[in-house]
Amino acid sequence: MKYDADSFRAQNQEEIIRREAIISQESVFKRYSLEKKLISHVAAGNYEQAVQVLDSFSRNPEDYLDLIVRIPDVPDEQLRFFGSLLNSTLRVSLLSSQIPVIHIHIIATHFGILLEEAPIEYLRNERIMHRIVEAYCYYAGEFNGVRHSETVSKITDYIIFHINEELSLHQIADTFHFSAAYVNRILKKETGYTTVQYIKKNRVFLAKTLLHFGGLTIADVAVSVGYSDSNYFCRVFKQLEGISPMQFRRKKAATRE
Repeated sequence: MKYDADSFRAQNQEEIIRREAIISQESVFKRYSLEKKLISHVAAGNYEQAVQVLDSFSRNPEDYLDLIVRIPDVPDEQLRFFGSLLNSTLRVSLLSSQIPVIHIHIIATHFGILLEEAPIEYLRNERIMHRIVEAYCYYAGEFNGVRHSETVSKITDYIIFHINEELSLHQIADTFHFSAAYVNRILKKETGYTTVQYIKKNRVFLAKTLLHFGGLTIADVAVSVGYSDSNYFCRVFKQLEGISPMQFRRKKAATRE
């Protein structure tokens, strides 16, 4: 059967009109105004303000008539739907920043899968909407105001994209046809870290994200951020954070209770 785009659009528009979508301009304008405020607070890393805006959103499907053909009829599934809507919206808050896109991809993918597959009881108990906002604020706060030259940006992007692989100063220098001394010097000048320190910092940063949102063992987290030896990973983590990965996970869990 041949796909007819025009016919599909016409049928879809008829369905929207039939179900009286987009009949309340007031609710649409209010929602978009709140979304702008939410994105602004998240981009600045302001969790408390962002949550206040989030909690002011309506959960009444009648206020989302422009989306009515997409909202599930089952109340429990509506939580998944609105969570996915929030996840997509908050990606925008990070796209204009200097946050490496791989980090944005990791957080968006994590919550996308979680919202699709996790038991509904878990999503309710974990207050998933607040968890999503918290995660995006965490990233925005960590990278807020970071600006690098084009050369350093290429090097740091390379490190981030290959963070779970073998990385060394000489290998990175060879990749960009620079001397190892030059790479170390410009990275130290703009980031405040040597190449090895920058790799460790970002591996631990990514590990904190994975630990923060659970579901992986310490060994799994270690491998995910480029450490085949989980004991060495734990030593590096404690060196930078002052506590072990397990203590970090417990601390974060306690703050949500």
